[in-house]
Amino acid sequence: MRGRKIKINELVNRLTEEMGCFMKAISWYDKNASEVAGSYEMAKTENVHDWFFEYIPNRHLAVLDVGAGSGRDAAYFSSLGHDVVAVEPSAGMRMEAKKMHSSPKIQWVDDKLPALFEVTRMGLFFDFILLSAVWMHLPINERPLAFGKLHGLLKPGGFLAITLRKGELDQEREFYEVSVEELETLARDHGAYVAKVVNAADALGRSDVQWIQVLIASEKE
Repeated sequence: MRGRKIKINELVNRLTEEMGCFMKAISWYDKNASEVAGSYEMAKTENVHDWFFEYIPNRHLAVLDVGAGSGRDAAYFSSLGHDVVAVEPSAGMRMEAKKMHSSPKIQWVDDKLPALFEVTRMGLFFDFILLSAVWMHLPINERPLAFGKLHGLLKPGGFLAITLRKGELDQEREFYEVSVEELETLARDHGAYVAKVVNAADALGRSDVQWIQVLIASEKE
């Protein structure tokens, strides 16, 4: 009985820790949703993410957009006829996104890394997963779990696109250090590999922010 109580306590502590992850950042995005969503819409997906377009197959895809923000990228994929699950933990951002991008091909989900409980419960797998300006919000100790979850949601031969923010860390929005080397290690640990790395200026013109765009490929069956 004592062993069972210990396991339950460990589970409660783990769930509490996961619920705490992102909470400061989510609160910030809720408070600033209208302004942030408007700024995101100023940068077009065709310009921000053209670095991975050559890897997107010319067929119907299941796409997962984690940290979908204003819905800009989800709307782009849905406009191409793809089915999109858009994950956004900020209620304010989801509300703004739904106002700007109403599409029957976008399914909005209130969920977050590292566990993605709701997405996992859906039982779906994806050809393409996008994390645009999200990875830096994850504490380093949560990233192995998050990467394992994302890789597990990828279909064989699928792609995971992650953009890494380089610049001053913002404690209010919970920014943490990121690196390509970390993603290379995580990919290798899961039988995947880094297919492409691109250095890019900030699409919103911020001189103190740069991006490293990383495309990870899962092995084909």
